[in-house]
Amino acid sequence: MYSGVLGRIGFIGMIGLVCTGVWIGCKGKSKEEPAQVVAKAEPTVDSRYATWKTFEFQNIKIMYPPGHPQESTLTNMGEAYVYLIRKVNEILGMQPITDTLTVYYYTGFGQGRELTGQQYPYADSQAIHFWLPSFYGPVIMQYLLPRWAPDPPRHKFLKHGLISMFDLSGQNYHVSTIGYKNSGEFIPLEKLAIDTATNSNEERLQSAEAASLCAYIISDFGAHALRELYLSPVSFDSSVSQTCFVPVDTLQNRWLAFVKLNVPKDSIRD
Repeated sequence: MYSGVLGRIGFIGMIGLVCTGVWIGCKGKSKEEPAQVVAKAEPTVDSRYATWKTFEFQNIKIMYPPGHPQESTLTNMGEAYVYLIRKVNEILGMQPITDTLTVYYYTGFGQGRELTGQQYPYADSQAIHFWLPSFYGPVIMQYLLPRWAPDPPRHKFLKHGLISMFDLSGQNYHVSTIGYKNSGEFIPLEKLAIDTATNSNEERLQSAEAASLCAYIISDFGAHALRELYLSPVSFDSSVSQTCFVPVDTLQNRWLAFVKLNVPKDSIRD
């Protein structure tokens, strides 16, 4: 069962590697003809965006202020969103998203925080609010996860694991997990499940391990099993027993064995 991960879902940080031609800062040519930028202001109820321009790529609508320093990369941004939505739909078994996705693209964290009152890029049920420095994936996952599982998880590390798994950062979180194991920083699964400090915006230990675990569960048990764990109202121990039919320590051992099969051999220390 372990061997299927690199063929069907070689994603984790690896999803960033397979789409390096479309993530932040890339300049590859698009196979699709982008829509023309609308030079005049598009009517909007919210006065904050009354003078912003609109750029459309397939079903992605990007709104941005005139003179945006990243205006030349809007096609790449549209490609990245279309690609990631398709991959998430495929891997998590979601219905295709056909609605138009609106992205408010701020000039940077200064404008983003001033207009939204939020510290980090985020998404709600209506739109994505994005600015640099950041990666495209986290906000897409914030937008998609409620469509995959309508209720927030009792064990929030699973949510942050999925956000990290699809973040398009190019990081390989299997390698990160082995690195934490080698250095003695590894957080055992029973503790990770109740760790209140897990936050994919602010740390890269708990969320990296969680991303690796989510990939393992999808590979070995299927996306439906991960969704059951995600929505389970009972303790994590009970959730794992009911869904995976093994105790938590056995799940951890199998997860780490899976990780070792999916990282370079020189990164493993016995």
